[in-house]
Amino acid sequence: MDDSCGCTLTRASIRAFTRQDFEDQQFKEVGMDRIIAQTKEARLAGVRERTLSDLLLSRHTALGESKGGGSQSVIAPFTLVPRRNVVNANYFQIEAGTGTTTVTHTSTHTGVWEVTVNTGSSAFKSNLTNIEKHFIPGMIVNVEFVVGGGGNAAGTAQYKIIAAANANAGSVEKANVVLEPNVSASGWSALSAAQQGVYQPGGGTLMILANSVSDYESYCQNPPSRNDLTLLEYWAQTMRWTHCWNDEYVKALEAPLTSNFLKKFRLLPLAQQRKQQEMAMENAFYNTVFYGQEINENQTVESYQSLPQVMDPSDTDCALEFKANTLGIRSQLTACGRVSDSAGAALNLDTLLETAYSLKRNRETTSGNIEIVDAMTDRFTAAKIRDLMMKYYQDKYSSASTLFFQPGNKITFNGATVLEYNVYDLPDQGVQLAVFTDPFFDDKLAAFDTANKNRARCLWLIDWSDVQINVIKTRSVKRQTNVADNLYNCVIQPNVNHYSLNSKTFEMRIGDTNRHAMIENFSDACPTLTSTTCALA
Repeated sequence: MDDSCGCTLTRASIRAFTRQDFEDQQFKEVGMDRIIAQTKEARLAGVRERTLSDLLLSRHTALGESKGGGSQSVIAPFTLVPRRNVVNANYFQIEAGTGTTTVTHTSTHTGVWEVTVNTGSSAFKSNLTNIEKHFIPGMIVNVEFVVGGGGNAAGTAQYKIIAAANANAGSVEKANVVLEPNVSASGWSALSAAQQGVYQPGGGTLMILANSVSDYESYCQNPPSRNDLTLLEYWAQTMRWTHCWNDEYVKALEAPLTSNFLKKFRLLPLAQQRKQQEMAMENAFYNTVFYGQEINENQTVESYQSLPQVMDPSDTDCALEFKANTLGIRSQLTACGRVSDSAGAALNLDTLLETAYSLKRNRETTSGNIEIVDAMTDRFTAAKIRDLMMKYYQDKYSSASTLFFQPGNKITFNGATVLEYNVYDLPDQGVQLAVFTDPFFDDKLAAFDTANKNRARCLWLIDWSDVQINVIKTRSVKRQTNVADNLYNCVIQPNVNHYSLNSKTFEMRIGDTNRHAMIENFSDACPTLTSTTCALA
């Protein structure tokens, strides 16, 4: 499955493997060939195909072909990858204001006003440090606030920055900024106390404007430059599985005089064994991709040397590497606060719709215009969302839901339905929500007992184009009983054991967690959604 235009599965491109694809394998890493071969063997052995598994298979990338860069250490079980972040320093929140300045300055204007600012509470702000560096003397600022004194009039005032200093308190980044109003000293003294009060806000939002400096003036104030690179660590994990059989077992299966009862109910054919083993390993692998967690508390970049060590089997004093577990999609999103716990309450569609808007904004920073955000869930939750949204459209817009609702959409391949989804227009959020269903979520819900049913319900708003399963290496070797061993010197026909050993070392990468979200642990009760229809006067 190719990366889709606009980061949505509704525009995904699915195609069959061609002759050219097979020919191109000669130019690719052996590891990726092994992934394809193992998948083919599993399918031939009867492993049931699942859409979600195939979707994840499409996100496999050989590490050498990865666009994310980074290098794999021989010993350390993690890869450090640089990522550029968006720097948002457009709005600052004023939390206090005073006429008594604490920052050293040279202004003689009697109307100078000092404000304490922070980065505010916007979901789109950057976690800036030393924010005082953004307040360059000579720059103009615009402040919007509500005028106090018992009224709610809009206040707007502009100032010139005189000086600024760090005012961090606790873990909050703050700055004290001395401002000079855009009123002359003589004009200031002519203002009444109420008129001066417009230039003395104790709250509001501040934005920085351009300065006003002539070419004949001396001015060398350098604006700040933010290093927007972050080093992300991704952890590698090696999984192993073995297929084992011996010659006598095969003889018993093939012997014409062996009873059919024994063959059918006591001896399992090797192909059937392989099917079950491959299915178990495939399920374990994809479950790890979603839910894998640290091997223990020492799995950090700083303390990785305290992780379990892998020793040489013949020399227990020789350490070969450190063991770690890869972090699954949910684990990485949880660490960055992208998983919302409904705590057993009904699904809140207000939260869902605003989450869709937030994802649209975050994805648009690197992916152009985003028109559709995908959500995956079970069929029961999808039906409840459909029923409530149809009522919502009728209540809010007093029009047929068909204007905003596109039901029963399907993604097909070779005439078979791969995924089904409904599309909802969200005019207030400026985006569409595509709600997908997949048997993975239904099966998970069915597996939980009544007391824990809420925990099984979830909505995944994942940008699959940002998900990468990096295959670092794969290996497969065949071993058998050492028939040259002294134990078999006097044996004409040894009972040879055969072993097929397989391994795969991989890491799970989420490029930018702000492009994803999960909502989970909600009840089966009807979802809630606020309708704010405004009546005409």
